[in-house]
Amino acid sequence: MAKIILAALLLLAAAGCVSAAEWRRRDEAQCASYGFKPGTSDFAGCLQREDLARRYGYWGPPPGFYGYTP
Repeated sequence: MAKIILAALLLLAAAGCVSAAEWRRRDEAQCASYGFKPGTSDFAGCLQREDLARRYGYWGPPPGFYGYTP
């Protein structure tokens, strides 16, 4: 029974994984929805902010990240 539960949990965890390419597509769609045009520096900045927001979320970067100290 434990093996079945473990297998089910592993399948659920794998189903929740999103590839880097999928995150990129989602970020591009989000930045385009904000009105940024692909190929511009503003669009690139938006992509970077979306990535950082996903990585660090509400709490911001970890201490020492590019000189950041809370």
